[in-house]
Amino acid sequence: MKNLLLLTFIAISFVNYSQNNWCGFDQQLQKHYQENPNAEAQVYERFDRIASGQINAQDRVGPYYIPVVVHVIHDGEEGNISYAQIADAINMLNEDFNRTNVDASNTRNTVNAPFSPVAADLEINFVLAKLDPNGNCTNGVERRDSPLGTYNADDDSKTYNGGGLDAWDRNKYFNIWVVNSIQGSGAGTTLGYAQFPMWGGASTYGVIIRNNAFGNIGTANGDRTISHEVGHCLGLFHTFQSGCGSSNSDCSNQGDGCCDTPPVDEAHWSCSNNQNNCSQIPNGDHFGFDALDQHENFMSYSPCQNMFSEDQKAVVTANLANLGHLANLVSVSSQNSSGINLPDVLCRAEFSGSQLIVCAGSTINFADNSFHNVSTRSWTFTGGTPSVSTDSFASIMYNTPGVYPVSLQVSDGTNTESETKAAYITVLSNPGLELPYSEGFETVSLPDNINFFVYNEDNGSEWTVTNSASSTGDKSIMLSNYGENVDLIDEFHSGTIDLSPLDSTENLIMSFKYAYNKRLASNYEALKVWVSKDCGENWSLRKNLTNSVFNTNLIGAASSSPFTPTSKMEWITVSFENIHSSFYTSNFRYRFSFESDNGNNIFIDDINLYPESWLNNPENNIENTVSIFPNPTQNNSTINYFSATSEDLNITLYNVVGEKINTIYNGTVSSGNTQYDVNMEEMPRGIYIVKIENSNGIKSLKLIKD
Repeated sequence: MKNLLLLTFIAISFVNYSQNNWCGFDQQLQKHYQENPNAEAQVYERFDRIASGQINAQDRVGPYYIPVVVHVIHDGEEGNISYAQIADAINMLNEDFNRTNVDASNTRNTVNAPFSPVAADLEINFVLAKLDPNGNCTNGVERRDSPLGTYNADDDSKTYNGGGLDAWDRNKYFNIWVVNSIQGSGAGTTLGYAQFPMWGGASTYGVIIRNNAFGNIGTANGDRTISHEVGHCLGLFHTFQSGCGSSNSDCSNQGDGCCDTPPVDEAHWSCSNNQNNCSQIPNGDHFGFDALDQHENFMSYSPCQNMFSEDQKAVVTANLANLGHLANLVSVSSQNSSGINLPDVLCRAEFSGSQLIVCAGSTINFADNSFHNVSTRSWTFTGGTPSVSTDSFASIMYNTPGVYPVSLQVSDGTNTESETKAAYITVLSNPGLELPYSEGFETVSLPDNINFFVYNEDNGSEWTVTNSASSTGDKSIMLSNYGENVDLIDEFHSGTIDLSPLDSTENLIMSFKYAYNKRLASNYEALKVWVSKDCGENWSLRKNLTNSVFNTNLIGAASSSPFTPTSKMEWITVSFENIHSSFYTSNFRYRFSFESDNGNNIFIDDINLYPESWLNNPENNIENTVSIFPNPTQNNSTINYFSATSEDLNITLYNVVGEKINTIYNGTVSSGNTQYDVNMEEMPRGIYIVKIENSNGIKSLKLIKD
């Protein structure tokens, strides 16, 4: 699904540097070599030319400056790291690349490990951009709330359509994407990966990194993942590249191509000062003897990294001088277009709230993200308590349901900027709507931002109310999904519903109807139902319809044309009762999410929530003379009925919304035991009601199809 081209992974554990973690660089490198037979020779030829001085940075005067943009892809509060943490991570980069890191003094300079003399100041400064690609003021950070792009991230997260954020021009900006987790294919946790500068697409060049490996404050703990990954982006291999190599080859033609980084047999996660895993001394080796492993190197997997070497500096500076997009990146033109040399003058008011949809009685944390050089500020929080503030961070309580604006005015003593976000905060009722809850979309206009919220991350088709099809009434809610892109997620969320009056021993049933048919037999689309007991702050999956289960199967094979149901038989009823008593809160919410696979349209109608006890008829006078087995069932069940005398009997099967499925028996029954078969094989999974009626009354029994 998602393709990584020569991507460099680092899997240094931020807890204990476990050797169960993995790195995919060599695997990707070998794949690239296989697809490009001359690539390995070309890269070592380049290393050799750099080592011999044929490629260098002769015209370099002073340090390099690299403009940076950080794309933060988060899930609400989860992963939406502060600007302070971002600035701290950039500061760590600058310390490591300029050898001002506090642990630089830990580099060994012993007889067998004379590494301090070859530790290099790369003279590279990373600066957050002040102008975006359109010439507008920026603080070098852009953010997107997108669960699709922030979990199991890979190159799709480098595009807006993939749930992430598009790269800025790599000739002018160095792109870093910060996410919650990264896709991996082995044991351990992948903290980041980078693209080698000689290969790969312009739209994917840069680093993807987990937020907890980015910086030394906030969610992070100060490991050197970002320095390691940027090293790869600038052309450096691992110190253990290709293992020990051969003593008959030049050091610039094997391993990492650097003669002052002793060869290492494989990745190691130790800081042992006696570690020496290779005895070969390649031709041209800087030290001329079998030096110990250089675990201090940022391109190792050691937890005690603190240096780049002089030969690594030669590789990086040669690439910055001679590789086209890197030379452009560090040019004066790039500095001007990104604005990194501009003074810190106030140019924009900007703010964020920790949550935008809350329940009455909740507190929202607001942060002033204005840039640059703010000295004073004035907030206005309509509907909030307090309603005004002058602090950079403000905690505001909202007690009354409604939709409210937020305003901020900032000043640097000379300039004034302001921002107002209309309808920014939505406060939901607490308690919410009373039971019984039933929604047929007959009076709903989406989104109404009270009872329903629509989420459309890709800005394509979204859930809308339609009168083109319905199970009951005239309307339903539909997603025009015919031919939509793969892996898109579209959602609609409910408002609040009050389940608090329910007894904890009572079972709650949720049901809905859907109509859907695949476009292609290979489509793997999914409809998922989530529930929340805390106003939407946390969600739990309760129903997952995928693949062959998620298809009507009542209208034949896949439909090559856009699907719209035309008969009641094309609607499937789904019911479940795994919403446990811990969810019986006053601010219960549900959400439906649809995951696309270039498939077909889907329709939903008749969403219901009610206690199980409401299924039984109050005329329940029949004695306990009936049973159903097996129950639950996957195919067939049997109803056992005992009668003391001959009598009239009617047994009928219904779905949970009261629609008659079929009549199992209607006639006269003799005294004694009688059994009736119930064929459930073609029925969708869910809850059904068997009603038994005789002269004494009606009894309703629940039958579950697994």
